[in-house]
Amino acid sequence: MITREGWSFGIITDGHQQERILKIINSIKSQNIPNFEVIIVGDNKKNYSFQNNLIKFINFKDFGKWQNFNNGETFPISIKKNLIINKSQYDKICFLHDYVMLDKNWYSGILKYENKKNWKILTNIIFNKDKTRVFDWVLYDHPVVYKKVAYLPIKNRINHYQYIPGYYWCAKKEVMNKYKLNEALKWGEKEDVEWSKRVRKVYKFSFNSFSSVSFLKYKYGPWSHDNNRFKKLVLRSYIIKLLFYLRILKNS
Repeated sequence: MITREGWSFGIITDGHQQERILKIINSIKSQNIPNFEVIIVGDNKKNYSFQNNLIKFINFKDFGKWQNFNNGETFPISIKKNLIINKSQYDKICFLHDYVMLDKNWYSGILKYENKKNWKILTNIIFNKDKTRVFDWVLYDHPVVYKKVAYLPIKNRINHYQYIPGYYWCAKKEVMNKYKLNEALKWGEKEDVEWSKRVRKVYKFSFNSFSSVSFLKYKYGPWSHDNNRFKKLVLRSYIIKLLFYLRILKNS
């Protein structure tokens, strides 16, 4: 397949989120991106197609079993993400779980960032449904935080101690062709951490402060104000920010 200049948006779904997926598609269409496609990987018979065949639908039953919580099967998330890589026709891929939509001016923010910097792997601010920030640009497994996560200041980077959370990220197709997800890892087995540890040895992670995306459902986690880990996350993040300010930690 010849790779063209443009965007491939890959939506990973369990096949039961029609309303959310339509919202995600509309958030993509509203960006006025010149060349794009939407690839939906799931098990759902609903026809999402619209003009110019811009949507591809992959019935995951053709590629193996899919999630069924009732009988204990595990979600083969890495296989689904690799299908997006294999089926994409454009040089930039945006991976979206079926609860992540693009915010207004996402694409104009991308263009603004690209006018200043080149990138291979890119993320941006990610908001929970209540508009609090979830993990997007974070320090991970650094000796200072010891296997914990802390927010990095947006302008700073410690590439070899970061990971890109798997619910949303962008990457050049050339990168994803070389570094596909480990298909032995299923949902909940930290496929995003394992992938990040491999790819960060070769490529820099980049953060685009001009764009954002938002969850369509509330996702509970350490970033939630009512989580008993929230205060410790805030403290660790403040310490990291202070260490950069004092130049004890430096960009790498």
